Amino acid sequence: MDRYEYKNQLETLQKLSHIGLWEYDLKTNVLSWTDEVYNIFELDKNIFTPTYENFLKIIHPDDKKVVEDAYLKSIKNQTVYKQIHRLLMNDGRVKWVKDECVTQFDEKGVALYSKGAVQDITELTLAKLKAENEHDKLKAVFDNAPDLLWIKDPKGVYISCNKRFEELYGAKEKDIVNKTDYDFVDKELGDFFINRDKLAMNSNIPLSNFEELTFADGHKEYTQTIKSKIVDSKGEIIGVLGIGRDITELKVKELQLIEQQKELQSIYGTTKDGLAIVDMETNFIKVNKAFCDITGLSEEELLKTSSIALIGDENKEELVKSNINEIILKDSVDNFERVYVAKNRRINITLSATLMPDKNHILLSMKDVTKNKLFEEQSKLAAMGEMIGNIAHQWRQPLSVITTVSSNVKFHKEYDELKNYDVTSDMNTIMQQADYLSKTIDDFRNFIKNSKEINLISIKSVVEKTLSLLHAAMVNNGINVISNLNDDLEIEANENELIQSFINIINNAKDAENENVKNSDDKLIFVETLKEDSNLIVLIKDNGGGIPNTIMNRIFEPYFTTKHQSVGTGIGLSMTYKMLVERQHALINVYNEEYVYDNKNYKGACFKITFTP
Repeated sequence: MDRYEYKNQLETLQKLSHIGLWEYDLKTNVLSWTDEVYNIFELDKNIFTPTYENFLKIIHPDDKKVVEDAYLKSIKNQTVYKQIHRLLMNDGRVKWVKDECVTQFDEKGVALYSKGAVQDITELTLAKLKAENEHDKLKAVFDNAPDLLWIKDPKGVYISCNKRFEELYGAKEKDIVNKTDYDFVDKELGDFFINRDKLAMNSNIPLSNFEELTFADGHKEYTQTIKSKIVDSKGEIIGVLGIGRDITELKVKELQLIEQQKELQSIYGTTKDGLAIVDMETNFIKVNKAFCDITGLSEEELLKTSSIALIGDENKEELVKSNINEIILKDSVDNFERVYVAKNRRINITLSATLMPDKNHILLSMKDVTKNKLFEEQSKLAAMGEMIGNIAHQWRQPLSVITTVSSNVKFHKEYDELKNYDVTSDMNTIMQQADYLSKTIDDFRNFIKNSKEINLISIKSVVEKTLSLLHAAMVNNGINVISNLNDDLEIEANENELIQSFINIINNAKDAENENVKNSDDKLIFVETLKEDSNLIVLIKDNGGGIPNTIMNRIFEPYFTTKHQSVGTGIGLSMTYKMLVERQHALINVYNEEYVYDNKNYKGACFKITFTP
C-alpha cells in the first residue's frame, strides 16, 4: 500500500469514528490538526490558525481551566492526558469531545511535543445524559413511591430498594443491597419470602398474596404483596420485583364491614319488625323471622307469593302501583297503612319501603299495628261515651225550652185562647232551639266519624270547636273555662284527631278539678294560644293541684291511670301523645305551675303543645 492510499484510508477511518489526530510542538508552539479535527470543531482550515491559545478559545468557558490544568499536570507528571470536555460552537450549540494525548520528553525530562486524538462523543454523551436523566426520574419515582419496592437477584440477594422499604428493615439501601432476607428476619419468615420469590420467578403472571409485616419500629401493616419476575432481552430471568401496598385501612374497613354485616344480620333475625326484600312486582325475595311471625306464613310460603297478594284492599293493584311509583320517585315512603289477609286473619300493618341501591328491589319494613288499631278504637269508644254525656248536657236546656213553649201553646189551645196568643213567636223559639239541636248533632257527628283526611286547618278554629263540644259538660261540672285565643297558625293535619287530643287533655283537667277542688267558683281551666317565633303554642292549664312528680313521666303510657276504672281507662292521654307527637310532629311539655288569678293562689297541671309550620 503506497503512502497516498494509506493517507486516504486513515482519513476515512477518522471520519467514520469521528476521531481527529493532532500534534503540538511545545518548542515552536505549532499545533497541527488533521481534517477531522477541523470537522469536529466545525472550523475552516483555510481561515482558522490552530494554536494552543486558539484551541483554548473553542473550549466551553466552564471547562477551559479544567482542560488546561489537566494538560499541564500530565506534562508535569509525565502521564497520559485524558479529558472529556465541552466545545462552545459559534451558534451557541454545545458539543462533547474526548481528548487524549501522550507527551514525549528528552533525556532531561523536558517536554518536546504531544501527540493526541480528539473524538466527537456528542451523540453518545447526550444519549448517556438522557439515559441518566431518565434513570434519575425513575429512581426518584422508585424512591418516593408510597408502596414498598424492592428488587432481588435470582438468589434472593437485594439489588435495590426504595425509601419506604428502608422503613421495613430499619436500614438504608446501601446497608440492604447485597444482603438477603435472612440478614433481617428469622429463618421461618425468610424461607416464606424466598419461596414466594421462587414461585414468582416460575410464573408467567405476577403473583399476589396478603401478609402482615412488622416494621423495624414495631408497628404492623397489613400488606398486599405482588411479585413478578424480571427478564433480560434474551428472556433470561435476572431477578424478581416486589411491590408491597399498605392496605391496613382497607382491612380495618373490611373487618368493620364484616362486623356491621353480622350486626345487621343479627338485627334482621331478631328485630320485632318484619323485614322483607321484594322485587318491583312485590314478589318476596327474602324475609326475616318477624315477617313470618306477623303474617303467620312460613318463609317457604312467603317466597311463593307477593306483598300485593296479601293486601286485603279491593283496589290493591292501583294502591301498590301508586306506592311503587312514589318509592321510585322519592327513594323511600314511610308509614303507609295496609291490611294483610293471611290464613283467614286480617292484620293491620304499617309499611315503610326503601328503594335498594340496585334500583330493582325494595326493602319493606313492617309493623303489626292491629293492637294499636284496637287501642284507637277503644279510645274512640271512650271518647264517644264522653260525647254522649256531652250531648245530654247540650240538649237538656234546648229540650226544656221546647217543652215549656209547647206546653204553653197547648194550654192556650185548651182554653181557646190561641186567637189572642202570639203563636208565631213561640214557633220561632222552637225552631231556634231545633236548629241548635241540629247543629249540635252535626258537630258531634263530624267529630265521631272516622275521617282520616289531612287538610289545611286553623288551630285556633280547632280549639274553638273543642270548647264548643265541651261547653255543656263544663257548665254541668261547674267549671269556668277562660280562653284567650288571639294567635293562630294553619297546618296540614287531621281535624278530628286534634279535637280528640284537646278533649282528652281538657277532660283530664275536669276530672282533676272534680276530685281535688270542692268550691265550684274555684274550678278553672285556662286555654290560650300564643305565637313563639314561627310556632304556635297551645296552653291548657287547670287548678286541680298538679300531677305528682313520681308519675309525671308515665302519664302518656297506654292504660296507665290513677283514676278509678269507672272514671278513666288510661287510654286518652296515650292516644293524645300518639296523635299530636307521632302523627302531627308537635311537641308536648307537661309541668306543674303555681299562679295567681283574681288575687287567689292556684296550682295545677299545664300542658304546653307546640305546633310548627
